Amino acid sequence: MGFLVAIVWIIAIADEVVNVLQAFGFIFGLSDAIIGLTIFAVGNSLADLVANMSVAVFAPIMGFSACFGGPMVNILLGVGISGSYIISKKGGEPYSLYFTPTLVSSSLGLLALLLVTLVVVPMNGYMLTRQWGVFLLFAYVMLMTLHLAVEVRY
Repeated sequence: MGFLVAIVWIIAIADEVVNVLQAFGFIFGLSDAIIGLTIFAVGNSLADLVANMSVAVFAPIMGFSACFGGPMVNILLGVGISGSYIISKKGGEPYSLYFTPTLVSSSLGLLALLLVTLVVVPMNGYMLTRQWGVFLLFAYVMLMTLHLAVEVRY
């Protein structure tokens, strides 16, 4: 019973957070895509960051694996379960998605960074250096600047 009550509280709080952030987006003229790429992404990742760093202190490989496993579970289960729910509510009809230029640019940027990482890390003997981390942070800042420019333009 406690677990069910906790789930209900999480759903209620998440719904209110979404409503408040959509209101801020409306006030400041930001789309849902930009809010999702910035505020929600950071908020969702902070808990993972703390947990992964705590695990990495005691078991580095486990912390490294958790960096990939957590987002993978979020994507696969989150999209799978919520997509199945939406399709069941629509009577089995497919749900059409509208890809805004911001979402397209973010998807292409992420894909490009993943492909570069797939090449660079094995070439470096599977060592993740400080320089690579700085490059990835710089790439994140540049991609967010691009997303904001695309958002303002369209």
